[in-house]
Amino acid sequence: MSSATLAAATSGTVRFRLAGGAQPLILVPVRVNDHGPFEFILDTGAGTSLLAPELANSLAVKSIGSKQGHTAGGAVDVLLANVDSIALGDVRRENIDVGITDLSMIGRAVGAQLDGDLGYNFLKHFRLSLDFHALELRVHDPCRVEQFGPPRGTELSMRLAHPSKPLILIETFVSDRGPFQFAIDTGTSTTAISPELARALHLQPFPFGAATTGGAQIQLTAAQVSSLRVGRAELRDVHVVIGEFLAMLSTVAGAKLDGIVGYNFLRNYKVVIDYPNESFRLE
Repeated sequence: MSSATLAAATSGTVRFRLAGGAQPLILVPVRVNDHGPFEFILDTGAGTSLLAPELANSLAVKSIGSKQGHTAGGAVDVLLANVDSIALGDVRRENIDVGITDLSMIGRAVGAQLDGDLGYNFLKHFRLSLDFHALELRVHDPCRVEQFGPPRGTELSMRLAHPSKPLILIETFVSDRGPFQFAIDTGTSTTAISPELARALHLQPFPFGAATTGGAQIQLTAAQVSSLRVGRAELRDVHVVIGEFLAMLSTVAGAKLDGIVGYNFLRNYKVVIDYPNESFRLE
């Protein structure tokens, strides 16, 4: 597979929308091979960007191999391919590897036509600024953006679980206990915790129904924690899902995950993910 080439544009701003009601995914307008825009999930939990088969066919994108991928919903078959370019606003990357896989089940769950999934291999060169109130995503080259004064809000160091499964890992406190190792995932609608952590906190689970996590929809139970804290950012009485899938995800990622911080926590803040500088900030 080839290496992606970074084109000249160093920043851009796009509007995004939330699809899926109470269990939303972030959808952003993406251009592929100078066609579009198409609706892609913004997914910091995905290693490789994905195309739906319908989009790949319409753009005559040919597969050059296959592999088995892993999501919270289980194993999926992925065709491997390469596209000339992917662009988000004014930011464009050329010669980039993609996977081709069926996204129709997720699309039906959130009530949207999903054309693809924008993952780490596009995002890794940039600082992402998500404003959930304005529904705006700003994408910067951190080397070209000047900062004046100390950073606002709470800022933490972050690391990636593994290059092949680049989940963003940060320390998180739950019900005044911790720190625990959580992933930050914009493709997860409701914050999740492992069954082991739920038992350690003596939580009482209740049926939750379906939720979207890691780009898949699965049936879950839920609970309520008295608090969830990332750095100095804290929410009280937070609903979480209890994710049996975290054991599989930990194995795939090569790092033990106690939970995933999802949309229901992140939506309360401006979220800044600075991949090159390994920094995560909530404002």
